Amino acid sequence: MKLSPEERIERKREYQKIYHQNMTEEEKEKVREKSKRYQEIYRQNRTEEQKKKSKEYQKIYRQNRTEEQKKKLKEYQKRYHQNMTEEQKDKRIEKLKEYQRQYYLKNIDDIKKRKKERSREYFLKKKIQKVMNE
Repeated sequence: MKLSPEERIERKREYQKIYHQNMTEEEKEKVREKSKRYQEIYRQNRTEEQKKKSKEYQKIYRQNRTEEQKKKLKEYQKRYHQNMTEEQKDKRIEKLKEYQRQYYLKNIDDIKKRKKERSREYFLKKKIQKVMNE
């Protein structure tokens, strides 16, 4: 008897669920490490076009989330951050700082340009208000 694609997917999920439940912590850790290495290699070897495509997809995905999905994500993140150890929190903060520093260094010209434009806009608005008040 042939199974429908949905049934196959469901069977596979059931099998995976049972398989993961029966794993020891060491085996789970090995799987996590292997997955991490694979992801790092994958990200490093992507072309600029692939990176751009991925960013566009993520942007669209985030925009199209339902309120329920957003709420669920917020709850998950809240639980995740509450369950972090102090060491993990410190690591996370360090990573964020490093990311911000790298972002700033990479985009310093754009940042300065935007600041300049904003200050110009602000100046023009003030000037217009002055003229309107007179």
